[in-house]
Amino acid sequence: MNKVPEIIRTKLRAEGGITPEEKARMAEHSKLWISRAMRTKPIEPSKIIPVIKEIYAVSGLKEPRVVIVPSPLVMAFAYGASAAIWHKRKTNATDNATRNATDKATDKATDNAEKLAANACLDLAGRFGILCARRWGAIYQGGNMWSASESYLTACRDILGLELPDHKKYQPWGQAAIHGGFRVMHEEFCMVCDFPEILNVNDNNQPHCEDGPSHKWRDGWALYHWHGTKVPAHWIEDKSNLDPNEILKTENVEQRAAGCQIIGWHKMLDHLDHKIIDSDPDPEHGDLIEVTLDGLPEPEWYLKFECPRNGVMMEGVNRRELSEPTVFAAQAWKSPLPNHLFTYPKTRT
Repeated sequence: MNKVPEIIRTKLRAEGGITPEEKARMAEHSKLWISRAMRTKPIEPSKIIPVIKEIYAVSGLKEPRVVIVPSPLVMAFAYGASAAIWHKRKTNATDNATRNATDKATDKATDNAEKLAANACLDLAGRFGILCARRWGAIYQGGNMWSASESYLTACRDILGLELPDHKKYQPWGQAAIHGGFRVMHEEFCMVCDFPEILNVNDNNQPHCEDGPSHKWRDGWALYHWHGTKVPAHWIEDKSNLDPNEILKTENVEQRAAGCQIIGWHKMLDHLDHKIIDSDPDPEHGDLIEVTLDGLPEPEWYLKFECPRNGVMMEGVNRRELSEPTVFAAQAWKSPLPNHLFTYPKTRT
């Protein structure tokens, strides 16, 4: 008989699994951090600035200039310009270098044009500033957007009762994840991003919106996602005029698949290599179709059918889970029921 592991809880050690009570508390703890990741209330300077300065202090670094930026776009180009300026003027940099870069990038970003923000960076710091801006993604920290990691660290402390020596130093870092968004940390300055004013997700908490941006910051800069995949803005904002050929020319396979879903698989069929595997005379039962999409390892199967409420629809089918390659088996799988228990409904809604 397998021995049940002993649950050990001390300030320096946690072993043996978790108790039912701890599991319940962890579920609530997870919800708490998810709510922090989804925050859309404006950033509060009085809360974020002190904890940023404390992070530098516990790291043995001098106190930085802390600048709050309105969006990640501004952060990228303002960081690039500021880093370049501080590097070039290390011995006599002006106190206003970081602020001026942020203000100028903000003015341009408000125009909703990445190129204009890039030009602001170029004007301030030249090509070196652009090169620094391109590197911001390699050094940024996620703040509240990295709540998954923070939830593990704080659960060990707050639920399992660990009190490790590093927890005291971690304290301001954890607070920064509550009170601020993305950030970049430089020896002279720290830029912290405001929270988005709009944040839309699907049932799996993936960024998603069918009729607008998934993320939008207060300066107007926005991102568009379809079930977790980033897509161009006009694919969402002007989907009725979206050209299937544009989607098919997209190199990124995930984007291409998202585009097909946005425009509707049934509208894409005329532009895709496909064949009908099985067909039912009743259009509400539909056709089982194999679709070949360049870049995917193998063809995918879809059930195309007429819905009384939504018109022609296509839904993906897991070919490996069908007992046979028929419309009936696909409809049964979609139910989900085994073939011998499935019957077509007499009426559909």
